[in-house]
Amino acid sequence: MDPAVTLLDLAQNSTPHYEAHQNIFVSLRAQPCSNVHSVLADERCLFVRETEECRESMHYLDYMHFVYCIVDSSNLLLFASAIVALLLFVLLLGTLIYHLCVTRYVDSVLYVAKSWRLNEYIAGVTLLTYGNGLAQVLSELKHHTSGDTELIYNQYLGTAVYQVSFLAALVIWTGSFAIYPEVIVPNLISLMIVSLLVEEFMYDEQVGIVQTTTLGVLYLAFLGALYTTARVMDREGIRSRSQIDIRDADGKVFDTELTATVGNVDQEQSASWLEHVWQGLRTFREEDFRAAPWYRQVYLLCSIPVEVVAVLLLPKVNFALPLHGWNKCLFIVNLILFPLFLIGTALVDMISSENLGWICLGSLIGSACFSVIVCSTSCYDRKPPFFTCIGLFAIFGTSYVIMLLSYELIAILEALSIIANVSSASFAITILAWGSCWIDLITLRTLAVRGYSRIGFAACLGAPVFNILIGLCTVFCVQMIRSGTTQIHVRDGTSGPTCAIYLFVTSMTILLSVLFTRFEARKSIAFCLTTLYVTFLAYVAFCEFEVTHGYGTDHNDDGEYFLDRVPGRREH
Repeated sequence: MDPAVTLLDLAQNSTPHYEAHQNIFVSLRAQPCSNVHSVLADERCLFVRETEECRESMHYLDYMHFVYCIVDSSNLLLFASAIVALLLFVLLLGTLIYHLCVTRYVDSVLYVAKSWRLNEYIAGVTLLTYGNGLAQVLSELKHHTSGDTELIYNQYLGTAVYQVSFLAALVIWTGSFAIYPEVIVPNLISLMIVSLLVEEFMYDEQVGIVQTTTLGVLYLAFLGALYTTARVMDREGIRSRSQIDIRDADGKVFDTELTATVGNVDQEQSASWLEHVWQGLRTFREEDFRAAPWYRQVYLLCSIPVEVVAVLLLPKVNFALPLHGWNKCLFIVNLILFPLFLIGTALVDMISSENLGWICLGSLIGSACFSVIVCSTSCYDRKPPFFTCIGLFAIFGTSYVIMLLSYELIAILEALSIIANVSSASFAITILAWGSCWIDLITLRTLAVRGYSRIGFAACLGAPVFNILIGLCTVFCVQMIRSGTTQIHVRDGTSGPTCAIYLFVTSMTILLSVLFTRFEARKSIAFCLTTLYVTFLAYVAFCEFEVTHGYGTDHNDDGEYFLDRVPGRREH
């Protein structure tokens, strides 16, 4: 006991103390939402309504309000049923994302990559990375309003570790393949540099315009190095070794010219426009349904409403379809409906209903004018010359729909993490990273099964560079604009340095491994990467259960985020 604390102080009960948690409403509204566990059962609804952090994870639905206000949290059976219902909703959203990725997103990426004559590595590092990373980069912008760079940084670094170790191992486990060093080696070196550099920026806890600009310039330099390397390989005449060959769902190569025209497929040239619409709306053929096992038939039947909505919003682009998916009538419907869907989902909570109506009217007028141009410059029985642009529309349109589904999935996961009382740092680098990378997991596995392992492997290494450099640069820029300063306070949390070190070690391990195996992706490398990720998860678990302490800047409470101390406490 401190000598300054006398017996008289003890008798008068004037020693430093903390307020009881049930009186937490006296504290500021910026307190952690996890404090809901310390509140009496009948006061939890009021706590959730008054605490701003409990609404940060909200997207379209407020799940914290549902669990603690609509559901009686004191009723254990009802409370457990609500949690089970949320888990089932997560499963449903994950299934919808899976369906969109497999039936339309992967095929659109392959079509555009083949049309632009991209090799497998460049397609994975650029086109696939941008489609997959769009959702995560945009979803993180909501956290900069509270300056919660700890959650953002931990998620980006945790996601990078997950992609470089677990997802890369998954691609290699699917099948061994040759690795060509012209793209992979610069990518791995870039990853090691990025992991050290961004941690140096974050550990100082101050980021300015110079550091933010450096992040953007580094990514441009990264793309420039990849493009230069690809051009050099073209001049040496070895580009063909990594060209993309189109394969069907079973992984067999087929000739794309067989489905390029109406005359080469089973389709009547004299079909009416209504028959063209029906052919586009038909989600599966009757013979495929009859030949499928019972569980596949159930899945096909349940996917009908999802597929119909997707067809009305987005075009199908697939080499295996007649005319590679071109359907003039449905594309005009897409031009009209998707902009309205985009406006409604992006601006509904930002502007008034009157202004939203005027924007929708302007969208309808613009879509009508564009539809007239499409009608006059295209035919029913021949692909238009701008069909590759339609492929880009399909990629990023599908990515946007998946982004909305991912938002809702992540919102549920954040609410469940608060209910389970999981720390924000551990949640960000594990469960949140897994939810954000669900599209990556499905896409990379689908590509690997169909024989495009090099595309998936390149995306595993290129996506972390894009997410960290462009993601952090975007968040820092927006936060500077909103705060009106060129110097902002940042935190890397207790797990930031740990993730950076693991990312560096994993990248170094891959580099040394492919050198020793003469650039052959073997199962031994997959085993090594899986072991590294399991070790990473074990360390995170030890930190979560306080077996050990994470290495980072937030070792002690500095009073900024936990303000429930009684004013006037004597410091010692």
